Amino acid sequence: MYKILLAEDDADMRFIYSRMSVWKDSGFVITKEVSNGRDALAAVKSEDFDLVLTDIRMPFIDGIELLEKINELGINVCVAFISSYDEFEYARKGLVLGAFDYLLKPVNEEKLGSMLARVKEKLAEQQSQNVCADYVLSALQAVGRSNDDSFTQDICTYFSNTSCRDISVEQAAEHFGFSRDYFGKMFRRHIGESFSRFSTLVKIEYAKELLWQSGLKAYEISEELGYSSADYFTKVFKETTGISPAQYRQQI
Repeated sequence: MYKILLAEDDADMRFIYSRMSVWKDSGFVITKEVSNGRDALAAVKSEDFDLVLTDIRMPFIDGIELLEKINELGINVCVAFISSYDEFEYARKGLVLGAFDYLLKPVNEEKLGSMLARVKEKLAEQQSQNVCADYVLSALQAVGRSNDDSFTQDICTYFSNTSCRDISVEQAAEHFGFSRDYFGKMFRRHIGESFSRFSTLVKIEYAKELLWQSGLKAYEISEELGYSSADYFTKVFKETTGISPAQYRQQI
């Protein structure tokens, strides 16, 4: 279940929200309710939430100020606003500041459910990127490098944002605005390996995680990683790790 902080100064509205079935149906749960922006800020500082659903007009700190302070503190949480028609300019400013969405009062459960589905997609994508970032760092360690220069940091971010999908050197070069040859030389100088070799290392780190955490068969992992066949995946895995996927799974 994804955790929600509900910030609403109207007690009657908080009761109405608590009675809605859309939360559970969408895989969310309201784990904390507060009645003002000051308490909301204290809550996000001390607890982890996946979504902050906040009224715009609240005592002490309004919704816009709350979002500004969350951004200043670098707290990674999705923020959505609840607003009235006459607060549209407020809501628009919130979207500029990075709010995920805003809902108009009175809140419609169907529209709320639609928003929660999109929030869930965003959170799942972020989780995938975070996990992939771990694979990228493991691959860097395998080649004896660290992400201590800007080029390497940009490369790590790029691989993480692609969620470990199969990407070509041409796609990467285009993303960074370089020619294929120049990008390849830059990559080898900073990373110590060719782009294709490093990409393989990242994918094998992903494969290790799948072998450890999932019950997927070799051919299913092969498809997930974008390999043409399970035999080719097994060959690449063995060349990289010294053992087959089956042997690796037996050792875990």
